Amino acid sequence: MEDRWLIRQSLRKRMLEARNVMTASEAEELSRRIGCRLEELESLRQAKSIMGFASVKNEVDLRPFMEQQRGQGKRIFLPRVESAGKMVAVEFRGWGQTASGPFGIREPLGPAVPAAEIDVVLVPGLVFDTRGYRLGYGKGYYDRFLAGMEERVFLCGVCYEFQIIDDSFPDSLDIPVHWIVTEKSELAVNWKFF
Repeated sequence: MEDRWLIRQSLRKRMLEARNVMTASEAEELSRRIGCRLEELESLRQAKSIMGFASVKNEVDLRPFMEQQRGQGKRIFLPRVESAGKMVAVEFRGWGQTASGPFGIREPLGPAVPAAEIDVVLVPGLVFDTRGYRLGYGKGYYDRFLAGMEERVFLCGVCYEFQIIDDSFPDSLDIPVHWIVTEKSELAVNWKFF
C-alpha cells in the first residue's frame, strides 16, 4: 500500500515538473489543438450540457472551447469546491461571475446544479493511464464527484500527450474516464456513447 502511494506521489511530482517547464505559448497552442479535437467528438456534439474546468499552472486551457460551446447554446458548468471536501457543479455564466476558490482556481458563483443536468464531464488530471484512470492532486474531489454521476454521463479526460502512461496504480476509489483527448490523439479507454 505504501509503495503504491509513493509511486503515485512520484508520478504527480514528475508530471507537475514536466507541465511547469512548458512555456505559456506552448500550453496555449496545445490547448487550442485539444479544443479542436474536442469539437469533433460526437458525444460532445450531441451533448446539451458540458462540465469543464478552469485551468491552473499550465493545465489544458478550455476557456476558448467552453466559450465556443456556450455560443452554440450549450449549458456549461464548472466545479466549485465546498466545505468538507465536496465538489459541486455550478452553471458558468461568464468569467465576470466567478471568484477565486480555496486553491486559487476560478469558480462560478451561483447555486449548485443537480448532477443529472450534466451530459459530459471534461476531467483534468496530472496523469491518465491507458485504462482511463487518473491522478489529480491527491485530494479526491473529482473521484467523489464522479462517483455520483449517472451511468449515461460521458467522462472525457483532457490532458497533454506526455501525461498518458501505462499504469497509474489506481486504488479502489478511483473512477476511470471513458475517453481521453490530447493534442495528438483520442483514446477510447472505456468506450461508450449516449
